[in-house]
Amino acid sequence: MLSTETINTLIFNSFDEIETVWRSFEESSDNTAFQNFDWLKHWYDSVGVASGCRACLVVVEYPVGQPVMLLPLGIEKRQGVNCLVWLGGAVSDYHGPLLSPQLSENFTQDFFQKAWQAIQVSLPAYDAILFEKMPKDIGAQLNPFVSLSCIPTASNAHFTYLGTQFDGFLKAKRSSKSISTEKRKHRRLQEYGQVEFVIASDSKQIKRFLADMIAQKVRSYMEMGVANLFESKEVCDFFNVLSAQAIPLGFVHLSALMLDDRIIATHWGLVYKKRFYHLYPTYEQSELTKYAPGGLLMWHLFEWCIDNGIEIYDFTIGDEPYKDQWCDQELKLYDYYQGKTVLGLCYAWAFKTSRLLKRKIKHTPALWKVAQSVRAFLGKIRH
Repeated sequence: MLSTETINTLIFNSFDEIETVWRSFEESSDNTAFQNFDWLKHWYDSVGVASGCRACLVVVEYPVGQPVMLLPLGIEKRQGVNCLVWLGGAVSDYHGPLLSPQLSENFTQDFFQKAWQAIQVSLPAYDAILFEKMPKDIGAQLNPFVSLSCIPTASNAHFTYLGTQFDGFLKAKRSSKSISTEKRKHRRLQEYGQVEFVIASDSKQIKRFLADMIAQKVRSYMEMGVANLFESKEVCDFFNVLSAQAIPLGFVHLSALMLDDRIIATHWGLVYKKRFYHLYPTYEQSELTKYAPGGLLMWHLFEWCIDNGIEIYDFTIGDEPYKDQWCDQELKLYDYYQGKTVLGLCYAWAFKTSRLLKRKIKHTPALWKVAQSVRAFLGKIRH
C-alpha cells in the first residue's frame, strides 16, 4: 500500500540544477512539447525572469531515485498576489506535468490527492494557485491534475491523425467539390508567379521568415482586437533565440509560402514525439488573400508531416470553425483556481468567475458574435 511517506519530493530553483534529471526523464515520459526542457528554459530565461517569476521545479520520486512526475512550476506576483503557476505563460498552449508512463498504473486518484497536498507543503509560500490550459489526457493516460476541482477552459484543443498517404488524408477529410475548389484557387495563385513551399534552414531564412510571421500575426491581432503577444520584447526574444537554436535540431518548424521572392504566408510550429503542433499560421493581407495562401501552406504542411512520419497534426487550443474541417479528435482543457490565503481566495475567485463568464460567452453563438464585433471595433480605435 502506497503512502505519502514513501514519496520523495525534490525542489529545484534553477534549470541548470535539474537539467540532467529532466532530460533523462523527458525521453520516456508522457508530456507535450510545451514541457520540453529547451522550450521552458528559453521561456524562463527570456520571459519568466523578466516578469519576476521564481522557478519551483518539482521532481516526485517513488521509490527514492525513481522519478514518476516532474512539475515545472513557478511563483509569480500578479497585482501583489503571489501565484503558483505552470511555467510557460501565454506562449504555451498546454500546461501540466511530465508523467512516468506507468504513473496511472501505480497511483490512484486518491493517492494523487494526498501526494499533491504533500507537494504543496514542500513549496515556498504563495497566496493562490492559478493552473490553466491543462489537457485532460497526457500521452495515453489521464492527467492527474484534472482530478482537482477544475473548471473547463473557455476553449478546447483539436487534433487529427494523419495516416500514411496525403491524397488519402485529403479525401477522408474534404469532399471532392471542396478539394476541387481549393485546387482551383491554387492554380489561380500560380498565375501571379512561381509558388513555392520553403522550410527555413539557414540563419538568413530564419530571420526573414520569423520577422514576416511576427508582422503578419501582429496585423491579425490588431484586426481581431485581441492582445498583441509580440508587443513584449521578451516574447520576441524568446521566439528569436529559440528559433535560431531549435530549428537546426528539428524541434521548431518555420516555413513560408513564397510567390517568387515574396512571402505570402508563414507558419511557426513545433515537431515533437511524432506530433506536429500548428501554432502560428499567418498570411499577407493583399489582393492574393482570396486565393487562400494560408490554406495552401497548410496543405504543404500536411504533406510534409505525412512524408516525415508524423502521426498527429495538433491544431492546439482554439475552437475556430476551420479546425472542424480537418479534426475528428477533441482534447478537453481545464483550469484550476484555489486560494491559500484570504487575499489569494479573493484573487482566485475573481479569476475563476471571469473564466466561467468567458466560456459562457464563447459557447453562446449570439453572445460570441457580439463580443467579437465589439472587440474588433475597440481594436480599431486603439490602433
